[in-house]
Amino acid sequence: MMHGDVAFIIPARLGSTRLPCKALAKIGNKTMIEHVVSRLKGSTGDNLYVATDSEVIAACVEKAGAIAIMTDEACQSGSDRVFEAFKKLPNRDKIKYIVNVQGDMPFVRAEVVEDVVTMLKTGEYEIVTPVVKVGRDIAENASNVKVVADANNRALYFSRSVIPDGADEFLYHVGIYGYKKEALEKFIKMEQGNYERSEKLEQLRALEAGMSIGVCLSQEVPISVDTQDDLIKAQAYYKTLS
Repeated sequence: MMHGDVAFIIPARLGSTRLPCKALAKIGNKTMIEHVVSRLKGSTGDNLYVATDSEVIAACVEKAGAIAIMTDEACQSGSDRVFEAFKKLPNRDKIKYIVNVQGDMPFVRAEVVEDVVTMLKTGEYEIVTPVVKVGRDIAENASNVKVVADANNRALYFSRSVIPDGADEFLYHVGIYGYKKEALEKFIKMEQGNYERSEKLEQLRALEAGMSIGVCLSQEVPISVDTQDDLIKAQAYYKTLS
C-alpha cells in the first residue's frame, strides 16, 4: 500500500453506547484497537492514525505503532471525529485521500482497504466503500446494512431493510469509507437529510445531496463488534487463529 497521499484514520471513542469501552476490550492478549492497528500497520506506513477522545486508547495505539490524534469527546459521528483528526495532521497539505477504517473490526483485511484506495484513485467517485455479496439469511438482519448499486458500481441507496425486494443475493455494506479530501470536507458541512434521519445511516446524507459513492466488491463479511455477544464471537474466532 504505502500511499503517501492517503491518511488512514481509525475513529475510536471511549464511550460507545452498546458496548462501553469496546476499543479497550481484550481479544487474546491485545485490545481490540491494537488488533485493528496491527492489521493495517504493515501496509499503511507512517500515515496510520487513531482519532480518539481517550488518553488510555491513545497510549494503546502508540504502543501498537500508530499515531494517536486527540479529538473532542462531543464529536457527533465517526466521520466528524476523522475530519477533526485530519485537520490536526502536520502533513495534511500532502494528503489527497482519507480512509475511515472502523475501530471495531479487529480482523480487518489490509487488502480490502487497498481496494478502496485503488478505486478512489482510479475512479470518478467522491466516496468509495466495500460491499460483500450475501444471502437472505444475512440480509434479513436489520443491523446489517444493504446497498443497491447500478451497473457501474455506483451506490443508489443504503438501507436496513431487505433491498432489492425479491432478490436472492444482496450487497452487504462494510463500514469502511474512502473519501477524496474535498468530498469529506463537503460532507461534514452538510445538514442531515430526511433519509439519514429515517434509516440512521449517515452515508445517505451524501446520496441525498447528490454526491457519488462507488462500491468495490470484497469477499468476506468482517467481524464487527457492537455488542457483548459480538465480542464473545470475536474472542472465539481469535482462538481459532492461534
